[in-house]
Amino acid sequence: MIRAIMMFITLLLFFPGPSYATVSGMTLLGKGEVYYMGFIKVYDAALYANTEKSSQEIMDADTSRCLKLTYDVSLSVKDFVLGAETILARQLSPEGITKLRKEIDMLHAAYQDVRKGDSYYLCYDAPQGLTTLTLNDTQLVAVPSKEFAEAYFNIWLGAVEPIDEKLRDRLMRGSGKNLVAK
Repeated sequence: MIRAIMMFITLLLFFPGPSYATVSGMTLLGKGEVYYMGFIKVYDAALYANTEKSSQEIMDADTSRCLKLTYDVSLSVKDFVLGAETILARQLSPEGITKLRKEIDMLHAAYQDVRKGDSYYLCYDAPQGLTTLTLNDTQLVAVPSKEFAEAYFNIWLGAVEPIDEKLRDRLMRGSGKNLVAK
């Protein structure tokens, strides 16, 4: 029995659970909702960081953060990829997209269809420089790139043309509103 307990403790130490679990040790900075056509609620969003930071510090490569998206409607992989590609094309130069194409494709290949009540967690672990995507309790992919993390989180948190400026402001509420384009 003691041997089984020791093995369990060892597994927890060396193989921690999926990244969504890191939200429990983070500070909730803000929450918001996204609507389609102004009246169809698509998802609730919540932003967490390892400590309260200014909005500029949240996007720093040394700040761990998680974005939780809980869906009120069903969406397909095609919807996620189209939405992300559209916003990334607004925010990045063609060269910037080309530079991150491998990482973008890696994350997009991991997307799965969602149903009402499902939650995606997009988490960036600063010490590891790793972005993970988790659906409910299952980690789908881990993308190693600090540059990718910055670009992908900009979809929601960017100072320039995020998915929804009101959502960005609500998510960043706990971090101040000193949004400055880089």
